[in-house]
Amino acid sequence: MQEVEFSRHIVPLRDRMFRYAHSLLLSSDEAEDVVHDLLERLWRDREGLDACRNLSAFVLTAVRNRCYDRLRQLRTVRAHAATAGSTAERTTTGAIDGWEARDLVRRAIAGLPERQREVLHLKDIEGYPTCEIAALLACDEAHVRMILSRARQGLRGALIKMMDDEHTTRHDR
Repeated sequence: MQEVEFSRHIVPLRDRMFRYAHSLLLSSDEAEDVVHDLLERLWRDREGLDACRNLSAFVLTAVRNRCYDRLRQLRTVRAHAATAGSTAERTTTGAIDGWEARDLVRRAIAGLPERQREVLHLKDIEGYPTCEIAALLACDEAHVRMILSRARQGLRGALIKMMDDEHTTRHDR
């Protein structure tokens, strides 16, 4: 793969790579590091990319593997996400503003198990079809649908709990 082909096929995937890495690592800095390191490696090994039938799936699989490697190195990511979520500012109005709602959703997603968070991100944020997610995760489509269903159910439950906690906190003031 030459520079022009690399720029045409791999570089446009950068934002998708970052969003996927961020959804797994829960840290913009860590996601940026993973994407940067991976792009460097793909550039060095670009000659081997000609053999890939589906570059997007290959690249996202590489992102996932790099993220899992990073998570093994940084066991404190979940503790950091929980700590960061508990220090979020609260508004004093009765309604939740847009930024606070986004923070609640971000924290609820962060509380999901890794696999559910991953499938939810790929399906609902990136818009991948179930068949591509199944191929990416090396499982069947029924399993992907089950994980997605559980992720959405868990997200719904976490958001309801957070909203109830938010409501209770505001009334206790």
